[in-house]
Amino acid sequence: MLWTIMPEEAILEGWDQERDYRCKNYQGKDVIIETKEDGKGVIVQLISTNPNDFLDQQFAPGKEIVLP
Repeated sequence: MLWTIMPEEAILEGWDQERDYRCKNYQGKDVIIETKEDGKGVIVQLISTNPNDFLDQQFAPGKEIVLP
């Protein structure tokens, strides 16, 4: 049960779409990337034990990158 004023269609939009997640090494760091059809990807998550890595904007979730 959802307790929200937003319409159900807005909340559940896209939930049934299959997504392609891959773990890649980008700029020397491990990241989880959602691959797109145009050869690009979007960073979903940074995998690191160094807290300073999370302050670097090049690894921010949602950043689009070009995949090799």
